[in-house]
Amino acid sequence: MNILIVCQYYWPENFQVTPIAEELAARGHKVTVLTGLPNYPTGVVPEEYRRGHRDETVNGVHIVRCFEAGRGKGAVRLAWNYLSFLLSSVRKARTLEGPFDVVLCYQLSPVLMGIPAKQIAKRMNVPFLVYCCDLWPESLKMYVKSESNPLFRIVKNISGGVYRAADRIICQSESFRSYFMRVHGIPAERLCHIPAFADPKYLEEDFRTDNGVTDFVFLGNLGHAQDLTRMLEAVERIRDCKGFAVHFVGDGACLEELKRLTKEKGLGDIVRFYGRRPVEEMPDFYRLADACLVSLKADNETGYTLPSKVQGYMAAGLPVFGMIEGSAAKAVEDAKCGKCVPSGDAEGFAEVLRDFIEHPGKYADCGANARAYFKENYTKERCIGALEAELMQLVRK
Repeated sequence: MNILIVCQYYWPENFQVTPIAEELAARGHKVTVLTGLPNYPTGVVPEEYRRGHRDETVNGVHIVRCFEAGRGKGAVRLAWNYLSFLLSSVRKARTLEGPFDVVLCYQLSPVLMGIPAKQIAKRMNVPFLVYCCDLWPESLKMYVKSESNPLFRIVKNISGGVYRAADRIICQSESFRSYFMRVHGIPAERLCHIPAFADPKYLEEDFRTDNGVTDFVFLGNLGHAQDLTRMLEAVERIRDCKGFAVHFVGDGACLEELKRLTKEKGLGDIVRFYGRRPVEEMPDFYRLADACLVSLKADNETGYTLPSKVQGYMAAGLPVFGMIEGSAAKAVEDAKCGKCVPSGDAEGFAEVLRDFIEHPGKYADCGANARAYFKENYTKERCIGALEAELMQLVRK
C-alpha cells in the first residue's frame, strides 16, 4: 500500500506514531508522514528544524513537515501551536502529491489534525481511517468545563465532522466506543479497538531487587487529569506504615504544586520527585519499583481510558495499583496483576497500598500475570498487525 499518515507529532518527538510508520515501511508499504515541527514536550522548536528538514526520509519513511509554532507555556501559546499547524497543513493538503491508497490520521490532541487528513482523502477519493488516541471534544474539558460554552460547541461540531467523515475509526481504548456512538452518532460497525503497545524489551529482564523498602513508582505526566493530589492524600493516610517510599518520575503542570503539598504535609521523607528522565533510565526505575501506580480523574470520558504506562508496567512484570476506572481498571482486573479503586477514592487507595506493604505475598503472582497478559494483548507485532489489516481491508473495498 501507499499510505499517508497525518499527525501533528512525529520523530524526534516520542509518540507511537513513529514506530507504527517505521514498522509499516519495514513490512513493504510506502509510507509518507505529514507532520509539524518537533517541539514537544519542551515547547521550543530546535534551531535545525526552523529552516530545514522540511522534506526528508528517515528509516524508510518519507517525512513532510509543515510550519508549526512552538507550544511554549500557557493556554494562549498552546492554542496558537494548534492553529498554526492546522493552517499550514491545510495549505499543504491542497498540493501534496500522491497517489495514496489510504489516509490514516493518528489522532492525538488536538482533533484539528484530522481536518487536513480528511481533505486529502476526499481530494484523492481514497479511504480515510482515524486512529483515535484522544477523545474530542471531551479532552477540551481540561480547559473548558461547560458544554454550553461557545468554544466547546464549535469544537464539538469540528470533531463530529472529522469522525463522521472517517470510513473507519480505531479506538485506542475500548471505552471510546460508547462515546463515539452516543456523542457523534458513529455506527458501531465503523468502530474497532486496537490498544497501544509497549516496548517488549522489558519482558525477559529481571527487575526484582530488595533494598528493604517497599517502593511505589509513578511514571509519566504529572498533570491535572492524573489527580495526583489525591494520591498524596492516600500516602498521607498511611504515613504510619514503616519502610515505604513513593517515587514520581515525570514532569507536568502539577509538579510544583505536588512538591509544595509534599512539604506542607511533611511527606518529604516518603515522597520523592525526579523530573522528566530519558527513556534509557526507565530500567533503573523499574528496578527500584516493587509496584507501579496509575490514576486518572473520572470527571469526564477521558478518565476511562487506558494510559499507555500500564502496558509498560505490565511488560516490566510489576504489580499495578490504580485509582482509576474504565479500560485501565478492567485490564488490571483481567490480567490479575494488581488492584484498582474508583477514581478519587483516596481512602480506598490508601488501604490498597497498606495491604501491599503489610502483605506482599498476596501479590506474588502479579508480575508473571502482568507479563502473560501483555504478551497476549499488547505486543508491537499484534497491535501493528491489526492496524495493517484494517488498512488493507479499507483499500480492498
